[in-house]
Amino acid sequence: MRATHLKRTNLILLIIVGLMLTGCAMSYQPINAPKLKYNVTDNQNGIELSYKYDVLQLKGNKKYAKSEDRIGVKLVAVKIVNNTDTTINLGTNTMIYAGNKPIDILTPYIFQNSIKQKSMAYLPYALFTFLRFNIYSDSYYSQSIPVGYVLGPLLTFGNIIVASNANKNLLKELMEYDLRNKDIRKGETVYGLIGIDQGEFMPLTIRKIK
Repeated sequence: MRATHLKRTNLILLIIVGLMLTGCAMSYQPINAPKLKYNVTDNQNGIELSYKYDVLQLKGNKKYAKSEDRIGVKLVAVKIVNNTDTTINLGTNTMIYAGNKPIDILTPYIFQNSIKQKSMAYLPYALFTFLRFNIYSDSYYSQSIPVGYVLGPLLTFGNIIVASNANKNLLKELMEYDLRNKDIRKGETVYGLIGIDQGEFMPLTIRKIK
């Protein structure tokens, strides 16, 4: 009976560890907007807009993609070509529309904060510090290995560091490809990542405004 109990205890511990490991923090994989293939294009008054939804999922950033769906925001990669005779500015004399509604592009900080991995959510992993792996037990003697002394801190601080670095790298790329109030000169092509406050895959267009 003790051997059976020992096996069950260790099996339960291994299952718990496995479940916790599947919920670990994930690093951020850059989207690199200029390298994407754009299929959807809108061309109005000499301004060409190509865009691509689901770029977080496309690049394997599953945790951020899930947060995106849960919260109801979208990160869209865009390519804008200015074929007009003047400089255009996204937000001043030009706007992007979702359907018939102009969109307010979220700042990199607001968008990143809305979908970021919560570093402190991994603090409960510290409870693994008390985990012991039983290797022998009978009526008179039992022996176990305190695997938690290594596993607990490793899971806790490892995940916090990974999540924190991932969030920083996400924000860095959002700022690098921020197109808000950016001047786009005649004949210039720019690439950007825009965070929009909507959960649906709406068709996007670009229009000059007065």
